[in-house]
Amino acid sequence: MPSLGKELMLQEMVRTLESKDYIFFARYHGLSAADFVELRRKLEKVTDKTVAVKNSITRLAFKKIGITDAKGLLKGPVFLAIGNKEPQLISKVLVEFAKGRENFQLDGAYLEGNVVPGEYVKSLAALPSREALIASVVGGLNAPISGFVNVMGQLIRSLAIALDQIHKTKASQAS
Repeated sequence: MPSLGKELMLQEMVRTLESKDYIFFARYHGLSAADFVELRRKLEKVTDKTVAVKNSITRLAFKKIGITDAKGLLKGPVFLAIGNKEPQLISKVLVEFAKGRENFQLDGAYLEGNVVPGEYVKSLAALPSREALIASVVGGLNAPISGFVNVMGQLIRSLAIALDQIHKTKASQAS
């Protein structure tokens, strides 16, 4: 039977994890307190929560919410970045932070029901943000419409010039 403190930590962990779509796993060993503060400050803008918790509690919480295939990601001291939106922003912060730090390694993530390796997280960081993708799609959808409007405008201008020429020709013949 876990102690009351561990039970409360487990309940809080279950509450934190059960409604989240994205959980990123990073292993840290010998990371300074200043580095942790820096990482958490960067992540607070893009995550719902960051947690450094015992693996035994995390394993129990995962079991309670039905995540069974993340056991390979819970080795050594693990840092979790948890969120519901913009997984590529979270991955960008983690990948950028990991650069030049051998004591911080991205192990993988749990993304909308699937466990993915650290390499996938790194490739996710290379993707543009959701807003950039939407802008690209809207621009792509807008281009044919703009082209159509330009062609129609050119046709109308050509028709107006032709009608003006006909009018001038008839006016000169009538005189």
